[in-house]
Amino acid sequence: MARENLSGQYASDTATIRALYDDWAPAYDGEIEGYGYEAPAVAAQRMAGLADPSNDRLLDVGCGTGLVGKALGDLGWRHVEGADVSEASLRIASTAQTYRAVHTADFNAPPTPFDSGSLVCVGVMTYLADVEEVCREFARIVAPGSPILLTQRTDLFEARETQAAFDALAADGTWDILDISDPMPYLPGHEEYQGIDVHYCVFRSR
Repeated sequence: MARENLSGQYASDTATIRALYDDWAPAYDGEIEGYGYEAPAVAAQRMAGLADPSNDRLLDVGCGTGLVGKALGDLGWRHVEGADVSEASLRIASTAQTYRAVHTADFNAPPTPFDSGSLVCVGVMTYLADVEEVCREFARIVAPGSPILLTQRTDLFEARETQAAFDALAADGTWDILDISDPMPYLPGHEEYQGIDVHYCVFRSR
């Protein structure tokens, strides 16, 4: 049975989201993969041509239990750190050999104490309501010329004026927009996500 009200958690505060994922962590990997969740693998593949996995430092924002880190590791990334609000999830992520370190961090309350090469944020923008603020924090963290990849649900893309936020950073020279994908499957096996897809959004910092 699908976990209930998962799609409706986008307006929840950090404490609620932390509690949700702390409770879910032990069963998360099996359940989410049962919903047809392919975003970690898709994101890792899209990052493959943008940076050198053997040398590039990468921050996995909202790393959860480490599914993105594992997918990156399978493609050769060796210098990945993870950040998340859920300590129960981080304890599981810390067992993934890809991560050099994991950190408790809330990207709804920038600035954050990170300094990275590139950055991925997969399945997490749902809980980060101020898109422009978050994107500026991502761009601040990464080194000039580094790639940033994030995902945004199709139902929130317009509601949160996501394209306008992206364009604002491009207009003031913060980053270049490399690609905004067409809608792609997100959680096709979850009944609440019928009609909700995801965009993969790729940028390069300046």
